[in-house]
Amino acid sequence: MIPDLKTLDALMARMQALGITELDYSRDGEHIRLVRGEQDNSPGSTSPAPAAAAATLPVPEKASTPPKAETTIDAPMHGQFYASPAPDAPPFVKAGDIVAEGQPLYILEVMKTLSRIEAEFPCRIVTVLAANADAVSPGTPLFTVEPLDA
Repeated sequence: MIPDLKTLDALMARMQALGITELDYSRDGEHIRLVRGEQDNSPGSTSPAPAAAAATLPVPEKASTPPKAETTIDAPMHGQFYASPAPDAPPFVKAGDIVAEGQPLYILEVMKTLSRIEAEFPCRIVTVLAANADAVSPGTPLFTVEPLDA
């Protein structure tokens, strides 16, 4: 089935406006997955064509080797930061907590899709920099952490 070009144009414009590189869209039995490459604004450059397939909105991976000094954990994309799994629930982590690799840190809502973001390495939370329900952009510092040896 060929998707409606108006829908594709609107989705691609929304991706550009939000600064996201991947989008999964489903409606009335139609499934569209768009992937946007790095922007090259030089004359004569072309952008990669979007691909259509079923998938979920992934969160970009960071380097798996933990840094040795105090560092920050930053937002991977535009979205809404949530510190806890529900409004009346305690936050996933707070300052002073020791966090294991794979332990949930926060939830990022991107275009009505909730993604639970987990720690990529063991660390101690030094400071929580984002407040619950803050709008964040790529690179926004969310936590200051001290990596721990595994």
